[in-house]
Amino acid sequence: MLSFGIDIGGTMIKTAIVNEKGELDRKKLYPTGKGLEEQLLEIIDLELYENRVEAIGIGTAGRVNPRTGSVSLATDNLADWTGVRIKEIIEEKTGITTSVINDANAAAFGEWFVNHRNAESLAMLTVGTGLGGGVVIDGLPLLGKRGEAAEFGHQILYPGGRKCNCGKNGCAEQYVSMRLIHRLVAEVTGYEIERTELIKQFLGGDPIVHKAVQRVAKDLAVLIDSVFLNFDPDIVVVGGGISELGDSFLDLLREEISHYERASLYTGYNVVLSGSGNDSGIVGAAIYAMNRVLKDYPTW
Repeated sequence: MLSFGIDIGGTMIKTAIVNEKGELDRKKLYPTGKGLEEQLLEIIDLELYENRVEAIGIGTAGRVNPRTGSVSLATDNLADWTGVRIKEIIEEKTGITTSVINDANAAAFGEWFVNHRNAESLAMLTVGTGLGGGVVIDGLPLLGKRGEAAEFGHQILYPGGRKCNCGKNGCAEQYVSMRLIHRLVAEVTGYEIERTELIKQFLGGDPIVHKAVQRVAKDLAVLIDSVFLNFDPDIVVVGGGISELGDSFLDLLREEISHYERASLYTGYNVVLSGSGNDSGIVGAAIYAMNRVLKDYPTW
């Protein structure tokens, strides 16, 4: 059985054909356009012309109603996306069973499916341009009644703090992101550096980049402690662009976590980096849709 997986982010749309083992084929990247609904339909038209699939799985930024597959709330990162009935629109056009979930929920499920199927519970934080989260319990992504489960990025970290594009102040996303690391470095150097150069400088021990990463790691550690105390998962996975900083970052993060683990039962070794990188969202969306077709998950 084959499923078409789509991962919609604020800057890129990632797609691939996914089989029952979670293996990817024909992976493609598209810059996210302003007319997202029309662009999505064009991408699906092209892929269905070239490939035969039995399910379509979509993970998208924003909050998704798990019953209807509609976007309940999206920030300005995806303009005019709030209220779009993605599932209904695609199923009417293609006749193929389609499932739509939040992109971080999809990433968590994909990470569990590919790398941690022995875990009874898993939480994931995706740290990239923004901050997303997902939880998997007993092989099912926790979506919540309204599609707001595991929205760690919009948990208040500093009450009355920085304005978030969701409309609140002090959201964790404003303190934990790759975008913030870039900004902190630019504040000192006076210029922006590209992602690959930032990673290179961090791994090379550049003190300015190291200080910026450590600042973000401090706040991420606070958030991870909260995740453990709220869900007590077997494992917490950190993914997104920040995972490209590698084991040196993980060591730094675990050192920050050590200040909190002393009063709890988890340890920093229960925190790992993503094993699937940017593919986890595609896999999770595709496998979730595939299982809905097979009736392994209850339909709404």
